[in-house]
Amino acid sequence: MPLFLKELKKEKRSAWLFYPNMPNRSEIKVCSVTVVRPEASEESVQRLLRAGLEQLAQEKHLILCFPNPEERGWNQEGYQEADIRTIAAFQEAMNRKDDEPVPVNEKGIPTYEFMQSTWHPMNDTHYYIGIDSGASILAAMMALRPQNMAAMVLIGGEVDKKTIEKAVASPVPAWLYGCGERLKHYVCKTNGVENSDRTDTQGEYWNAINPACRVVLKNEKAELNTEILEQIWKELFSKTRRLNTSVYGDCADRTDLTDAGFEWFVDNTEIDGTPHTWLVHVPTAVRNGQKNVPVVFFYHGGSDNPSEAAEMSRFHEIGEKEHFITVYPWSTNRAGWNMELLKDQADDLAYCKELILYMLKHYPVDPSRVYLSGFSNGAGMAQTVAMIYPELVAALGHIDSNWPGVRYGRVEVDYQTVEPMRIALEKQQERQIDMPVWYTYGTREASSPVCRGCSQQHQYDFWKQFNRIEVKSTRELEDPLLPEHGVDGDTSETLYPDIQHPDHYYTVQHFFNAEGRNYYNFALMHHKGHEVAPKDAQLSWNYMKQFRREKDGTVKVSLEN
Repeated sequence: MPLFLKELKKEKRSAWLFYPNMPNRSEIKVCSVTVVRPEASEESVQRLLRAGLEQLAQEKHLILCFPNPEERGWNQEGYQEADIRTIAAFQEAMNRKDDEPVPVNEKGIPTYEFMQSTWHPMNDTHYYIGIDSGASILAAMMALRPQNMAAMVLIGGEVDKKTIEKAVASPVPAWLYGCGERLKHYVCKTNGVENSDRTDTQGEYWNAINPACRVVLKNEKAELNTEILEQIWKELFSKTRRLNTSVYGDCADRTDLTDAGFEWFVDNTEIDGTPHTWLVHVPTAVRNGQKNVPVVFFYHGGSDNPSEAAEMSRFHEIGEKEHFITVYPWSTNRAGWNMELLKDQADDLAYCKELILYMLKHYPVDPSRVYLSGFSNGAGMAQTVAMIYPELVAALGHIDSNWPGVRYGRVEVDYQTVEPMRIALEKQQERQIDMPVWYTYGTREASSPVCRGCSQQHQYDFWKQFNRIEVKSTRELEDPLLPEHGVDGDTSETLYPDIQHPDHYYTVQHFFNAEGRNYYNFALMHHKGHEVAPKDAQLSWNYMKQFRREKDGTVKVSLEN
């Protein structure tokens, strides 16, 4: 049984970790369940595993974490914050058995070798189960530090008045078994469910605006078993995730990658003889015979995989409604994209080009309507493909790129030293070819506010130059007149596109070239961190879909979207 005891030197605390019987790097999304029990013995972990947790972990690809309480127990007066920090620390440390410092490259990002050697539980799907005093400390964690709590199950437990007085009032979907009245009332009220004023009845309740915020109340405590755990997974954990789109996170629903329309290509060598993996979604209309449809390629972020990229962006859900095919490729090294065209790394550029040609050959794709997007490291790759092969791409709609330059801080960048940019600008001297761009970023990202020398300035200045848009000077960080978005657009607008999250909003700067063509847009989502927000993809698609790439390389605006 793969059970390991991990100790965190800094916190001087320990936890048992259980990893599923699968490769640590696979195309499947890995989630986590942290179980906070009232005792520290290994036997207490083994009992829970035998009760059904091991079976659940193997079937659903879960990492299990069992933090050990100190002799005093959980949630004692004066130790609450330390206990919460301990649980949060193991949330960050469960990706590997050791406690050595994370090796990083010159830009402060974990190395690809490190990414390849560790597990990758996603931050949006950290789930919790608390028992008795373990339930009480999780209730306090929900009240004070809910950032990465996607959902929780509490058996017993209560929350004290002092904690409620300090609470940040951010919802966490929950099932409560035999919990205290104050705790039930707080969880219902914070989730905004219909039962917020009554906690004396059993049943399921949900938020009318955001159904991901759901609460189930059970009057009696429960003993975990296979049946209960399967129900918890099916009806709670598999249906909710937590997004880094506000300071304390936002609840959102999950997508089902087992639905019809998905096709997996795992270790496929058809592209260039090298094993590659990618995920394709074909909408119902295309499966029923519709032809000549668009295709969107979405490139994953560093250390992510196709499953994670699909759930992040959910471009395929838009594609189902608007009849386009979606492709989620996995980088050759299964950790990150070689967007800078380094000679000692895999040739991801050739792979991406050949995958586009593969889709044009094997699927009913309109070659004039190939669109690119991506997140973080994948946003960099999407840009590189668009720079080198603009004749294949109708528009670019990438999200949260921190390239070129450095993610944190400010440096000067010469485009002649950034290989994809150098090649692109040289090609532009031979033949002018435009690239419509819609770019999305967040105000809680590394380069915010956008100032001179940050990665965002280098990125938008390049695309403006590429598209023959006037490049205006970006102010210094210390300048009191510096706007959050760096440079004012020729026009701007504010968007509130998400009904389920009415507080989500974007300010969009639109830039036009001398011919009056809107070929660059900077969409800044307020309060978003490094994340794909629920409407990022939709806004990108709304812009990209109007463009076609003609055979002669020119961009055409189509009325048939």
